[in-house]
Amino acid sequence: MDYSADTPQTPTRGTCPVCTTRAADGAIFCAACGAFLKDENGRRPQKREAKTAATNGRPSVATDVVEHSMVQLLGEITQLQRDLLRQFRQGQALQARQFEKALQAQALQLEKTLEHTSQRVESSEERLQIWQKWTAGLAAAVLFLLLLASQLI
Repeated sequence: MDYSADTPQTPTRGTCPVCTTRAADGAIFCAACGAFLKDENGRRPQKREAKTAATNGRPSVATDVVEHSMVQLLGEITQLQRDLLRQFRQGQALQARQFEKALQAQALQLEKTLEHTSQRVESSEERLQIWQKWTAGLAAAVLFLLLLASQLI
């Protein structure tokens, strides 16, 4: 059974495992995304030159550890800032979509209200015209009766 497809591929030497940006030789973390780089063994590379302590000219392990921890901390801060920015942009996009949906719902409601109101106005105008015709006919009938009554007297 071949499990070679199940094993994750390691990035090529000199590239970032996160963003695949080409890294400078001897770099400890990616200049583009801040992720730690790994060597061909899958380990984090060591610094090229160790600082020397004031005593006996030996490399200072404490200074190296502190600097390595600081770099790691800065890398994590960079990652958190990137995640925060991504979440902020996603939130903005979500709010924009929600706002657009709310505006569409309001526009639909306004269209329905305007349609209903225009139908009521049209029916009111029709009733007014009928009323005007009926009143004019009634006035003509009254005038005719008055004229007829004045002729008879």
